[in-house]
Amino acid sequence: MLKFAIIGFGGLGKLHFGHVAEIKRKAGDVELVAICDVNENAFRTQTSTNLGENKQDLELSKYHLYTDAAELLEKEELDFVVTALPTYIHEKIAVMAMERGIHVFSEKPMALNLAQAEHMLETAREYKVKLMIGQCLRYFHDYAALKEIITSQRYGGVVRADFHRLSPLPVWSWQNWMLDEEKSGGAALDLHVHDVDFIYWAFGMPKAVTSYATNGKMKHDSIGTVYHYDGMQVTAIGEWGLPGSFTFTVGALVRFEKATVKLAADGLTVYPEEGEARKLELTPANGYVEEIVDFIACIREDKESAVNPPESSVKAIRIARAEKLSADTGKTIALELCGAQSAV
Repeated sequence: MLKFAIIGFGGLGKLHFGHVAEIKRKAGDVELVAICDVNENAFRTQTSTNLGENKQDLELSKYHLYTDAAELLEKEELDFVVTALPTYIHEKIAVMAMERGIHVFSEKPMALNLAQAEHMLETAREYKVKLMIGQCLRYFHDYAALKEIITSQRYGGVVRADFHRLSPLPVWSWQNWMLDEEKSGGAALDLHVHDVDFIYWAFGMPKAVTSYATNGKMKHDSIGTVYHYDGMQVTAIGEWGLPGSFTFTVGALVRFEKATVKLAADGLTVYPEEGEARKLELTPANGYVEEIVDFIACIREDKESAVNPPESSVKAIRIARAEKLSADTGKTIALELCGAQSAV
């Protein structure tokens, strides 16, 4: 039996809580024993995000409830924790747990900066525990299928790829921490990091990035980036500044030599150079469930994830931070092999 706790019971914490039964069905002998949130009211009220309002049952009487993460980690015997916390304390709580020998699944983004992300990775290695970051796109079958099409070159090489992730301003966070760029990293680090991670997963590390940000409702409420690769054009937009009436929207369009593939809410559609368009029939998968199931398998089998190793999440932070620097300086930022960032 693997025992775990959820630390952070806002929108994403409640989302993970709502999937506990499915995780147990797929992963076997696991048990949620405790939940923690600094805001005691979180145990009684629903929380909205850009995915909508969480509406699952908040009957929590069988769980131990805490308002202090340190106390939870001291009192509970845990195999792992699922943390869904404000970005600026991701490193602190993850390191606190890992130093106790507890495996950590931490929501994205990995951390506010590269130094924090690398510290988390180093701590996992030092204490020989598993660390996974919630880069869930890798587990949704439409994104996984798109990645396979890119890697296999089924339709030839990529000519151009465009990604977008468009959201209303995130006014739902506890004490509005998401609207403080120094705590959240703005749209670039919180929202846009999903597409950053996919771009790295599918295409590898870009040579450089050129980014442009808007700062209307908060610093970096949107960011648009050109990723510099040889032989293809890759761009992405992350938008946080839209009105509350706007419906959260994600998508991608990848033009290959022999076809164009569109990813939208209804799945993947292939538009060949010759012939009729066709929608790919994919088995539905809940990426939020599948990532936790993979993480549990890594714990049980003492292995690193083949889909989502923590080293990749460090790379996503490196790229996203370079984008922020490019947007702030008006310069193209090179991503060099040594890991340093320099303006070119």
